[in-house]
This record gives sequence, structure tokens and C-alpha cells, in this order.
Amino acid sequence: MSEKIATSEKIEGPDEKQLESWKEIAAYLKRDVRTVIRWEKSEGLPVHRHLHQSRSSVYAYPSEINAWSATRQQRREEVAAWRRPVPALAFAAVLMLSLLLVADAPYSTYAAQQVPGSSGMASRRVWTPSPDADPSSGAISPDGRLVYTDWETGDLAVHDFVSGRDRRLTNSQGTWDDPSKESAAGSTISRNGKQVAYSWDNVKGGNELRVTSLEGTGLPQSRLLFANEDVRYVAPYDWSPDGNWIAVQLERQDRTGQMGLISVRDGGSLSVLKSAEWQGAHELFFSPDGKYLGFDAPVGESANDQRDVFLLAVDGSREVPAVVGSSNDTMMGWSPDGKYLLFASDRGATVGLWAVPIADGRPQGTPELMKPEISRFSLGVSASGSLYSRVIVGGRDIQVATADFETGQLVSRPVNPAKSFMGFNQGPDWSPDGKYLSYVSNRNWGGTNRVIAIWSAETGQVREIQPTLNYFGGPRWAPDGRSFIAQGEDLKNRDGAYRIDAQTGEATPIAMSETGLRLQEPIWSPDGKRLYYRKNLVTDDYSFVERDLATGNEREIIRKRYNPFALNLSPDGRFIATTYNDRSTKSSVVLLIPVFGGEPRELLRVSQPQELMQTAAWMPDGRAVIVDKVLNDSGTEREFWLVPITGGQHRKIDVGTTTGLGPMVRVHPDGRQIAFVAGENKQEVWVLENFLPPAKAVR
Repeated sequence: MSEKIATSEKIEGPDEKQLESWKEIAAYLKRDVRTVIRWEKSEGLPVHRHLHQSRSSVYAYPSEINAWSATRQQRREEVAAWRRPVPALAFAAVLMLSLLLVADAPYSTYAAQQVPGSSGMASRRVWTPSPDADPSSGAISPDGRLVYTDWETGDLAVHDFVSGRDRRLTNSQGTWDDPSKESAAGSTISRNGKQVAYSWDNVKGGNELRVTSLEGTGLPQSRLLFANEDVRYVAPYDWSPDGNWIAVQLERQDRTGQMGLISVRDGGSLSVLKSAEWQGAHELFFSPDGKYLGFDAPVGESANDQRDVFLLAVDGSREVPAVVGSSNDTMMGWSPDGKYLLFASDRGATVGLWAVPIADGRPQGTPELMKPEISRFSLGVSASGSLYSRVIVGGRDIQVATADFETGQLVSRPVNPAKSFMGFNQGPDWSPDGKYLSYVSNRNWGGTNRVIAIWSAETGQVREIQPTLNYFGGPRWAPDGRSFIAQGEDLKNRDGAYRIDAQTGEATPIAMSETGLRLQEPIWSPDGKRLYYRKNLVTDDYSFVERDLATGNEREIIRKRYNPFALNLSPDGRFIATTYNDRSTKSSVVLLIPVFGGEPRELLRVSQPQELMQTAAWMPDGRAVIVDKVLNDSGTEREFWLVPITGGQHRKIDVGTTTGLGPMVRVHPDGRQIAFVAGENKQEVWVLENFLPPAKAVR
């Protein structure tokens, strides 16, 4: 199989050997892939992503995985999606019948509706997948069937919306406990509806592009189309109208992202269209005449930047901006006659579906609003002009309530301070004066596009800042309340602790990770003069380190085998509270560590099946910490517990729910309000019909 390879620029990163896929991460944790994916979404398993939102590859650092958990129990977790991970949820007993899509929310609950003044435009739900069925990596056929990945087996399957029947298209080998487990991911369907191309993880641990038939009723035979040892992952996005090319995005071993075309007829040869600093598109769609690719891309150096939509000639001769401006615009597809490019945009009051006229590969005229309040997750447009999309019903989010910590009861009903991106918000943290609650708001499933949102407790208003980083972890407020500190990677993927300005988002390095020794979970001392963080050492050792910011001198506070979790500094700076798993006794421990000398002391120990999660949040008076306790093997029963540090009875903090609870919790400086994460999400498939004027639609 030949390949035309463009020159690329290698991106530097930490020297620590990475786990290069979900299978490697799962094998490292000795768990199945579905459980590991669930842990990432519900319990903060540290997983990173490359390239683009839609069908990106993943990687993780063993040091971060170890620090998160090295001895977790096997759990019967609910299944989540792969490649574009989605927390799974059993079908809800009752759905709200009339809900609005929140402005710029990537998911919400829709109500089936006839759109007023739309001459028959209608939006309706066509499928509620099982937890194992993942439409996020699939595609719509011209006749309106959906190809998806079934994560019970890792196979590709097709769902018929009319009959409701499903049929497997592949027969993967191995079990999820086996690192060589085969599985399918992203897919696209030919325009005649007879073939499907899909990404396939093979038994050798590599990734390849395969093609199989959609015809018949049995299990079809597939054929290998493209494989290259220099390519870590290849994701198919669309099939050319003439059936000769498949539009792909791929990632090479050196982390370079590329967009290209793979020939279906010519032995799977690859023609690279974009390379080097390519940040990746959310979606790629051929124009109906096959001459152009429509795609979205960030306008700046970071994948976090706003996106515009572009048109690229398939011969690479020219690239033209199709939709530009201050709004965030993402590609959704084309009208079947090719006269209109469809895109989602927040240029209105909500995220809406817009259409811009196109002629000869260039925009003509002003974009027109087709429908307000839509999901950005396009699955494609059918031959009849119906737009299918994936809608995420978001229930897991930040909650704020007033609590009586003496009785362990809430005295007010929890409320969600977030104004948008419901279900994508996590990591709450109160400012030192208690006037603001910050949280991380993810703009895609992978968490590669995120902002810091800051909610005013006085006005209820939310403002956002975009850190000048490619990636950042849970930010914590500085003592002066004017900035944050977070572990992150700059635009050149250099890892370290960064100060993030709370007004502008400007990121400044404070301490950088050493070669092979990643700096993790940074936090300031109360006076702002020292930095505390966890450092991974050789083998399975980890240490908590103090760094003097004036001199740069470091002092090791404690070194411990295996997996100390995040360090949490007491309000007076004298103690560190952390949780860890004791392998020798199969138990979990809350440990109190003196910062300036002295022996560590256990505050709480629980044995399997109970387990303590990584959070140990301090009460403002420094007299107790709150931990997230898992009560059973399945992880379905979880509670917050208050643990005094000077003796006294441990007691439950009843927040009214155990669904999706934790692990993050923060207590307001007044000692009365609590911020935490709870709830669950699920996904649905919806169709928008008759949204194009009659002259533009194919009937």
C-alpha cells in the first residue's frame, strides 16, 4: 500500500513512556475497556487526547494512572462510549416533555416539535441507544440507517430506524481483559449505501482502515484498505460521491495530525492535504459534487480556540474560508443539491443550524438561520435532506447547596450555577473570599477544548476565560483570588505548573516538569510563597514536594510506594490530607501528613468492598476533611463523609443523591455551602426533517 507522505514537525513532550490507547490503559489497570472509559468520565481517570474532538486517539501517563489508582477493585461499571467517550445511563423512567436547549450547550434534552412557521419542519427522536451502543463514532446511510460501534463486543453494527433491528457487521476477537482485543471505532458509509469504511484496532495493537459490505443479512467479509506503522490512528469521516476516496484524519507516531484522502480503488494510497501544525477538524464532509471538503478548524494555535468553517479543494489547490467571524462555527454537512453548506453556530441567542450559499467552491451571500437550538454533533444528512444528530441528555453537573455539617443534612435544595454546556462542567473550586465559584467547562467529550467558568455568588452571572494552554487540569484559586494554578501543557506541549490570570486567561509557567518526572496536582501555600505538588519518581514511588518560589529550592515532604492521590493542603498550610489504597491490606486510607515534620497519621481506613476516592477536601476551619466513599463493588452506592482530624465521630453528609456522585467536593469559606458533582448523562439520536426550503431539498 503506497503513501504520499508530507513532511511534519515533531512535537516535543515528556519522556515518560505513554500508554497509547484505551486497550493499553485498560491492560495497565487490569480492567476492561468499558470500565476504564466509565472511570474517566465519572471518576476523573487522567486520560489525554490528540488531534480532534470527534474520533481522536487517547493516551495516558502511567504515573498519573498510578497516582489516580493502582489497586482499584473490579467493578460492574455502566458502559461508556470509546473514541468520543459518553457516560452511559439506563433508560430514564420519565422524560421531561418540554425542555429548551441551553445557549451553546453541546447537549440537552429535546422535545419532539413542529417548528412554528417552518412549513412542516419537524424534529423528533428516532433512537435511544442502549448503554453499549455508541452512535458518536458512526454515520448515516443515504437511506437513513445508522452504523455504530457496540461496546459490549467492540463490533461494528447497523441500526434500522424503521424496523428497530440491529445487525453486526464485524466479529471481533478477544475479550476486554486482553490487550490484543479487536474493536471498531469511527465509520463512514458510501453514497450508494452498499459499503462502510471503519477504523479497526487489530490483534497486534495497531490501527487500520477496513471496508466491508452493508448488503445482505449475514456477517460480511471485510478487506484491509490502509495500514501504516507510522500511523497511530486513522479516522474515516466521509466517502466521496464517486466512491473513489475516503476523507480521513490521522495521527502519526510523532503526534503530528493530518487530513487526507485514502484511495478506495488504488490500493489504499494516502494523499495528505494538511499536516504539521494541523489542529484537527470536528467534522469533514465532501460536497455533493465531490470537488471540495467542508471542515471546521480552530482559528488560532490552540485546539481550544473558536472555530471557523473552510472549503478545501480535494486536489489541494486552494482553501477558502466559508464561515468566519467571532462566533464558534462547526461543520454539519451539505444540502443534498450542494447549494448550501450547513453549520452550527452560536452567532444567535442559542446554538442554531445555519446555511450559507455555495457556488464554485466559494460562499455566496449571507448565512441563513435554518433552526435555532440544535445539537452540534452531526451524524450526516440523508439523501432526502434530513439531518441526523446525536443529542446528549445532560444530567451530571455541578451542584451547590447549603449544608448543616453538624447534622449532616442539606438545608437548601441543590442548584446548578452553570448557564451553558450542561453536563460538561466539573471541578468546582471556591475563591478565597467566597464570592466566586470556578469550574472547568468542557466544550467536547474529550475535554481537549475547555474553559474556566467563574460564577458570581452575588449576581449569579457566569463569565469565562480561555487559558492560553493546549490542555490544563483542575485549576485551584491562588490565595490573592486573582489567578489560578493548574498543571497543563503549553502550545508546544511543554508540561508543568502554570499560573492562569483570572481576568485574561494568560498562562505563565511557574515550574516545569523534569524529563520523565511529571509535576502533578500543584497547589499554593496560604501565603503564596511556596508551591506543593506530587512528583512521580522511579518505579512506583511518588513524593509530595514543596518548592520555594523565590529560590526554586525543593524539599521532599514524604515518599510513598504506589499511589498517593491528590494532595490537599490545610487552610493553615500545616498539613496535607490525601487518600491512598493500601495493597497489603486491601483497604483505603485517609492520611494526614505534617508539612513541617512529624509522622503521618491515619484518619480513616475502610476495607473492600468499600473504597475511598481521591478527594479529601478540607473544612474551612481545618478541623475536618470530606471524602467520597464508595460502598459497594458496583460503585452505585456512594456517599460524602466528614472525617474529623482530632478525633470524633465520622458522619455522612447527605446531599440527597448517590447517582454519579463525586469525586470532587469543595466547601465554601463560610463553612456552610458545599459544591459537588452529581447526576448522569445519556445520548439519543434525533432527526430534523423539512428544514430546507422546497427548492433546495431533494424529494
